[in-house]
Amino acid sequence: MKDEIARARLAGVPADIRNRMLAARAALPAGAVSVVARFFATLETHGEIAASPTRATFEATCGSESTLALLLRMLERHAPEVNLAEGRALRQACYRTRPGGSAAKPATRGQSSKADQPTQPRGWPEDWLALLPGLRAAPIADSSIARHIASINRCADMLSELTCPPRLGWLLAWEMSEALQGRGRTAKGGGQGEGPADVGPRTAAGYIGALVSLGLHGGLDSATLDGLRAVQAHLQRKARRAPKRKTSRIEALYEKGGYAEILRVITRELDRAEALPAWRAEGGTARATAAILALAVNMPARAGDVAAWRIGEDLVRDPGGDWRLRWRQGKTGHWQDAGLLWPEVGEVLDLHILGGRPMRQVQRRCAELQGMNWLSFAVTPYAARWPSEKVNAALGIPLHDLRTLAADYLRLHDPATAPDVVSSLLGHATRQAGDAYRALCSETAAQRDWHAVREGLAR
Repeated sequence: MKDEIARARLAGVPADIRNRMLAARAALPAGAVSVVARFFATLETHGEIAASPTRATFEATCGSESTLALLLRMLERHAPEVNLAEGRALRQACYRTRPGGSAAKPATRGQSSKADQPTQPRGWPEDWLALLPGLRAAPIADSSIARHIASINRCADMLSELTCPPRLGWLLAWEMSEALQGRGRTAKGGGQGEGPADVGPRTAAGYIGALVSLGLHGGLDSATLDGLRAVQAHLQRKARRAPKRKTSRIEALYEKGGYAEILRVITRELDRAEALPAWRAEGGTARATAAILALAVNMPARAGDVAAWRIGEDLVRDPGGDWRLRWRQGKTGHWQDAGLLWPEVGEVLDLHILGGRPMRQVQRRCAELQGMNWLSFAVTPYAARWPSEKVNAALGIPLHDLRTLAADYLRLHDPATAPDVVSSLLGHATRQAGDAYRALCSETAAQRDWHAVREGLAR
């Protein structure tokens, strides 16, 4: 395209942007001048400003996803004063409507989503499959059955690497436990195999425990069950003797400052998002990570629950700007009410849902997102592990560790009252769920009492 033609087409574009594009005209891709000119013409027709164009302007400008991608790239490079948040939202919608996207086969109300479907066995031997109906019919929670099947799927994935035949019993459980822990994993060819990431004895006991449940409810004979239980009990004893990996992670976080480090990470993620173009996914992920961490400081929930919250249902913003949180826990089925969230947490949530838009649009944005997942901004949520993965990438520890961190702070602050406070904060369904922590609090309280006695005797 000749300079005079490009200049004529860009006549309606602000002078600064026009000059930048003309200076880079030789490097502009085909169609760049036309789509940018069309965008600013549409902006004027709609009576909007570059600081807050609506989604309708991007839709009217671009007739295809490729054209939208071109427009966003050109505006990012040559018109940084244009807010691209609504353009990013439109492009995300395009992703969802692609074949295989989350909106390619929209589910109607009343239909179950993929996440609601029962977990299916994968690669199980026939003998294991024969026991599955009993496990499905067991008088235990559906979520527990799903966890058992998922764990057994992991066990089935390892069968090809083991020398033992896939017959449930002590020998199989023992070899599998050794392989899970990274010891003695021998491929059938005779050499040392490279299996999945090694796990600790506590996690290995959980996998073997899933096989125990399969045999117990499937009708496996008692002698075989005893063999599986023996390996599981050995792993559990070993786990009790070994320090938890979580302990070392939390100790490392304490060395960095504990909650002070979390606040630094929140600030860092928000600063990183602000420095990125509003339409970039990295900025949205950074703001989401900051919001997850801010909520964890205020109310440390389980990762699966965090991933499932919806705006206007679980997370509610009052017209005055206050945020409230109340949800039904996936693990216990009980309601957990965080009440009014701290104002600082509400500010981070505002920045997250705005996604780079002007602050004056926050209430309108909330109205648009009613009923949507608070992280994906769509009907379909991200995977349950997504919040924990993002926290781990930013902070170096998984999200669940922040529940333990909160409990530790409460124990050290007032060990006498901490057990009941922790039980309420973490949403334990029963008193037994917090017995281990209650014992630790009692020990801490006793140590403090003994120190007080010693100080009195020394006077």
